[in-house]
Amino acid sequence: MLLASFSLQIFLLFSSGFRKRHSSRVLSVLLWLAYLSADPVAVYVLGRLSLRASGSSDPRNQQQLVLFWAPFLLLHLGGQETMTAFSMEDNTLWKRHLLSLATQMATAIYVVSKQLRGDSRLVAPMVLVFVFGTAKYAERIWALRRAGSVAPGTSSSTANLVSRASSNAVWDTQGYYSQLCYVIERKLERNFEFILAVANEGFRLSLGFFMDMTPSISLLPEDISEIKNSVEVFKSSEDIVHMAYKLAEINLSLIYDYLYTKFGTRHFHIVPVCNVFHLIIKIALISVALALFMRARAGQKAHDVVDVIISYILLVGAIVLEICSVLMSFISSCWAYKTIITLPLACPLCQKFPGVIAALLSLVRHLHPDSRGEWSGKLAQYNMIEGCIQEKQAGAGLLRRARRYIGIDDSKAIKHIGVSPEVKKLVLDKLLEIASTSRVLEWDLGVGKFRGQWAQWVVEAKEDHLRSAAQQVLQVSNIQGLEFVSSVLLWHIITDICLLVDEDEDGGAELRGPIRDLSEYTMYLIADCGVMAGSEGHFVLRKGRHEVLSWLREKGESGCDRRKVIEEIRNEDSSFFADNYYPVLDRARRVSSDLLVLEEPGDRWELIAAVWMEMLCHISYNCGAGFHAKQLTTGGEFVTHVKMLLFMLGVPFLRDVKEPLFYRAGNLYS
Repeated sequence: MLLASFSLQIFLLFSSGFRKRHSSRVLSVLLWLAYLSADPVAVYVLGRLSLRASGSSDPRNQQQLVLFWAPFLLLHLGGQETMTAFSMEDNTLWKRHLLSLATQMATAIYVVSKQLRGDSRLVAPMVLVFVFGTAKYAERIWALRRAGSVAPGTSSSTANLVSRASSNAVWDTQGYYSQLCYVIERKLERNFEFILAVANEGFRLSLGFFMDMTPSISLLPEDISEIKNSVEVFKSSEDIVHMAYKLAEINLSLIYDYLYTKFGTRHFHIVPVCNVFHLIIKIALISVALALFMRARAGQKAHDVVDVIISYILLVGAIVLEICSVLMSFISSCWAYKTIITLPLACPLCQKFPGVIAALLSLVRHLHPDSRGEWSGKLAQYNMIEGCIQEKQAGAGLLRRARRYIGIDDSKAIKHIGVSPEVKKLVLDKLLEIASTSRVLEWDLGVGKFRGQWAQWVVEAKEDHLRSAAQQVLQVSNIQGLEFVSSVLLWHIITDICLLVDEDEDGGAELRGPIRDLSEYTMYLIADCGVMAGSEGHFVLRKGRHEVLSWLREKGESGCDRRKVIEEIRNEDSSFFADNYYPVLDRARRVSSDLLVLEEPGDRWELIAAVWMEMLCHISYNCGAGFHAKQLTTGGEFVTHVKMLLFMLGVPFLRDVKEPLFYRAGNLYS
């Protein structure tokens, strides 16, 4: 059982550092099982050792070597650097871990006290391991508490969190956006270390925004001016797409480390020099314990060989794990990279050893190259019609119902593709276009009803002979009146129809691929992840799926090919829909027919693109910090990166600008 506990720690150290870059369900399940098992196994073994210590009839008690293992269980309870919490909910349990520390320390002290009656030469290494294990467990509790303190509904009231985030925003905004402008003006958009420095400068600001603690803050006029200036500078950059998404990746990587590992909390709250000394002291403690144990073992033959081997495994393993945790921090965490970069600036003594710093920086660059992605880079795709076709073909057998009940039904036809450069550019260009105009002040980005404002602005910009036809499209689609999930489902089918019609056209060709990806990705977020759904949204999805399935059953054999199904929906006579109840398909057919009135394919794809862009931004801003925080642990989501793009461009700050109270008071006095 002791070796099992040690094996779980090894698995957690080497596996958990990769979960933010890989969307593997197998890895997630294994980590969940290991995380849940690690503490109970360690507590159980410590309890067994306390029973061994209290027993007097067992002759092995005279050897007392087994009691030497007790402090190592505190070390295991302290967890690994790469994982303090499996989910955000675990951070709220820091008080439970504090109580566990008190009780398990008492148990370990009892076992250590029994060692005093045995081999006194084992007392010194045992005490050192005890101090090391207690400190490591206390550090885990501290990390859980710090991570839990930034989430609403945990150890801090929401009012305190908002107040703290607003205060940080006032102090950090100008410095963050001025650094962004500096990097772009100096053509350093591809310099990883400068981008990391910008992300570090705005970490508190980005964390508050990520946690939805800065929905409306009062910024100084010079701060607003700095944000507007940065948006203008962004538009002049040739490499802004690379920098924007790299900065979003690094921001989210830093947030992940802060919420789920010891790296973030320790590197953010403790100066780099203290971090180095902290590391040296940890390795020194356990190394001295090993040396003292070897000295105590010199010339001894009384102990069982297996017990001695296990003791060496625990001691050497603890040293190896500490060293490996340093390497893992370089591999998986941007915080360690940032610490090495800033070490000469934070500690004048380090300037006397430039060779050591250069060697460390070279090691970090080798282990954590600039080209490495900080997330999976995948875009999940779900097509409603294709999913219903697979569901129809799979039938409704008992096995399928059982699989669906336990959540492993594969009939949703979900696949994963890489996020294409075209998608990235399309999203960023549209956001820059909105952020750089007065439209940003009119955009209702909040939790209110989705109104399709971007599409309306596209229509308003059209010439007179096109404006009426485009306005008819929005009117028939009822984009301002439909519930959000209903709009997503409707435009998803509209996009499928228009893709089929325009597949041989040249106009709008550069938009069709990215729009198809965004349509199926947004449908995945709604149908599979359940974001923005609520009870009404889930009912709409169920009803829409049932409608498509009914259509497929009525069409028989032709309902097994997606292309034929879309063609039949597009070409079906109006009288058929009048006699049969297919409201979503009927409206999708009518809207797509009105879209085809626009002679230039580029005009209708510009309108469709505006709809999907705003839907994606609406989801990213309103689906809640809990969803985004959860996705960070499973490879990340593109919609979370879109939220960080909104933050980087200052859209929420520009959208709801408020003067500070003392400015308004001064104006009123004047």
